[in-house]
Amino acid sequence: MIKFFRKIRQDLLSKGKTGKYLKYAIGEIVLVVIGILIALGINNWNENRKQNNIIRNFYYQLEGDLDDETHNLKTVIIRIDESINSYEEYLELTKASNLKLIEMINALTEVKLAFWYPSFNSNTIGTLETTGDIKLMPSLIRQKLISLIRKQEGIVSQANGNYSVYLSDLQKAGNLGFYRNNYHLKENSHLNYTENYPEIILTLENALYLKNYTEKRQLIELKKMLNDVNELKELIKIEINKK
Repeated sequence: MIKFFRKIRQDLLSKGKTGKYLKYAIGEIVLVVIGILIALGINNWNENRKQNNIIRNFYYQLEGDLDDETHNLKTVIIRIDESINSYEEYLELTKASNLKLIEMINALTEVKLAFWYPSFNSNTIGTLETTGDIKLMPSLIRQKLISLIRKQEGIVSQANGNYSVYLSDLQKAGNLGFYRNNYHLKENSHLNYTENYPEIILTLENALYLKNYTEKRQLIELKKMLNDVNELKELIKIEINKK
């Protein structure tokens, strides 16, 4: 094709048809420019298509993660509610006057000692941040995704510190003999752990106060997070339906 155009130019010049040569040359340039613009347009179209496919795949992954997160949050909120209620029942019981130490110990064995260690399904958001593909998301969705993962990190950070102290106090109470009572083991006169009842009670009450404080904070944040997740799911659903 190039040889063909070159031959035409040479013929025009050899015949002294300069005017026609210039018109032809301009026409050839225009054709080349049009060809380049078409090629760029096709390339841009391909790139946009690839980008849209990437975003679409991320939308489906996020949708799955957020569905799992919704189920996880609802389950955890119920468990934390139950834990808070069991502690408040103990507090209500201790309002009674002349409560014996053994009665307080027995009441403490009924309080839920287990706790929820924060765990979130943020794999896709993490991947989006790591790869930089999060910038491909619409600004509102991008802001909400970043806000969600930062809130999750905040809850995990607080839990790391508070539950470390809580577990240390639980271990101390166990060393003082609390779990012998908790597991309804028979008293052994050689152990004399009943003398530790006051310290066991104070240690556990301190631990449970911290646990209760942490759980109440978590409950507030998790309920807000559940709303945030539902809003994100709706926004993502709208974007998926646009494609």
